[in-house]
Amino acid sequence: MTPVYRVALGSEFDRLHPNMQWRYGIDSTAGVAQLMTGLIESIYITPAFAPPLVWYYGKRNAMPSKTSRMVPFEAGNYCYRDELGRECLAVLRTFGYSTGDRHLNSVIVDGRDGFVDYFGDGPELLYPIEPSVTEDGSLLLESGPARWLRGPKISMRGPFVVQMKYIEGWDEKHQRFRCDATVRNPVIGEILHYRGWFTAVDKPMTTAEIPDEAWPFRLIDRET
Repeated sequence: MTPVYRVALGSEFDRLHPNMQWRYGIDSTAGVAQLMTGLIESIYITPAFAPPLVWYYGKRNAMPSKTSRMVPFEAGNYCYRDELGRECLAVLRTFGYSTGDRHLNSVIVDGRDGFVDYFGDGPELLYPIEPSVTEDGSLLLESGPARWLRGPKISMRGPFVVQMKYIEGWDEKHQRFRCDATVRNPVIGEILHYRGWFTAVDKPMTTAEIPDEAWPFRLIDRET
């Protein structure tokens, strides 16, 4: 199989920094997972975001749940093919808040018509993703409007639009990866962000050893 990012980027994949190519060069046949450890220097949740929504999506591991700084961070990347035959990359993130661990889980899918990122254990949200490579070889992900995956098939439009931007690259000076994720709304502005650094290692792993949390509760074939 071909890694989901190589499919999505095509020949642009080769413009990524070599360490970024290594990061995103595994697929479901590789027999490895990738484990990350680092520090999130800043997590922000806007106070304008309704507390019940923060609680709801936080409980379902679809977003960080509170503003903080200097939060220990761990994550794992796990590749598999789902029941629909799609190549998937599950990303399980753990934020080590002083009040206890909180999680942000997502599954990136090489879909029928493009790149799709499902967020939350449900999953709860769907982001259509447009990946690209920056001049310095970093990976840039920009989303279209998010879609709710609970209830009627509707997208968030107009004042309800929610869009994500994520950039990850190699920090040559400190010999580690940096990440910066932001979610914005045209009315509220910045809804949330998290940014920081991490290191990564490969670990041999069979499909049977992948954590259960890497599979959403429901198989969703919707991609738009």
